[in-house]
Amino acid sequence: MKQDRLSVSRPLLKTKGFSTLHLQVFEHILIGKTNREINRLLGYTERSHAVVDHSRKVMYKLLAMEDLHKADFTERVVYPRKFQFWWKKLLNKHKAELLLLAIAPKFYE
Repeated sequence: MKQDRLSVSRPLLKTKGFSTLHLQVFEHILIGKTNREINRLLGYTERSHAVVDHSRKVMYKLLAMEDLHKADFTERVVYPRKFQFWWKKLLNKHKAELLLLAIAPKFYE
């Protein structure tokens, strides 16, 4: 019974590609929300890694758009809140382009 309750409340993302949800999660990180707060807000379980996975997808896209190598910016990817002003600057610069690439998220019912 407990497992049924969790599976109903957790939004399983059907969309495999880059979606607007990924951008939304990353923006929550940049305004200082914790992973637990974001998980609660979006309906993920406390132990879910979705916030980390979704935000990393955005960070890797931003690094690629700036022609920067992942290996050189590992610390900034691992600790995005520590470098939130740097990430915010990159996001603002490329947000329009990212929104063109992003698709609307779809969830399993």
